[in-house]
Amino acid sequence: MTDAPLDADVLDTLAAGFADVAADFADEVGGPPTLGEFLEVLGWAVPTTSAAVDGTFGEPLKLTATVKGNKRYRSESSRVPELNDSVFEEARSHNAALAERLAAASGGPITPQQYASALLQVLRADRIVLADVAGADVRKLVPEVSAKRTTKLTPGDVLTIPVEPSGYRLAVVITRNRFGTAIGLFEGVSPDGRPAVDLLRAPERFPVYTEESQVKNGAWRVVGHDENLLALFPADPEVYHKPGAWPGLDTGVHGAAEPADGPLRMIDEEEARAVGLQSGYRQTYPAAFLQKVLSGGR
Repeated sequence: MTDAPLDADVLDTLAAGFADVAADFADEVGGPPTLGEFLEVLGWAVPTTSAAVDGTFGEPLKLTATVKGNKRYRSESSRVPELNDSVFEEARSHNAALAERLAAASGGPITPQQYASALLQVLRADRIVLADVAGADVRKLVPEVSAKRTTKLTPGDVLTIPVEPSGYRLAVVITRNRFGTAIGLFEGVSPDGRPAVDLLRAPERFPVYTEESQVKNGAWRVVGHDENLLALFPADPEVYHKPGAWPGLDTGVHGAAEPADGPLRMIDEEEARAVGLQSGYRQTYPAAFLQKVLSGGR
């Protein structure tokens, strides 16, 4: 049912949204994305925490394209690593809208192939400006997915994160929202990954946001579940912004805190100092990089 043509009005709305993603990309790097770069951005912005998608979406979701002439599309280089987070957040928003519409039509979570088939329709609407091919010339999109179904994390799951030179950091899954998967870290290192009670009594003050690739590939393991640990952390962790971080957006004299669903909250000097806004603050991390940071690397 979800492989059927999208309603014309729905398709027009979705195409306009994804065209904005490509335009944001162009603003960031000085030119429109190639098809490969555009698909790479979307692949890093799949809404894996949404109930609209099934458990087989990996992050990144890799999409293989076939273009006019029945040729497999290939891209030699990528400017995606140069992009700021805002492009991926914009892409995630429109990916989520697409997934939710498909899930509503089908009556259940969608598969990667259903997503790819709908995205192909969006591309072929030819509203998205690409550097190397016309959207109308894209003939097929096929997702690369693992045959193994992944298990979604739930709040209260206790994770072990391996660190160098040995041992594991412990963390608890707090929530999953538009910022990613929020985890609360505990101080100290477990030598064997066992969630010892003494370690779980020492929470770090500020949670971080990450994604779940290291869980899906087995590097991070779920070793327990304790919802009592959630009381040690805020239920909806905020993301902090420095003063002047976003043009046209008031982030206050000392900075602002943004919840996943709600208005910005201006913070005072003491809170800004506590979170470290002026001293290398960061709260969102790709999972592999977070593991490196926890090991003492930067």
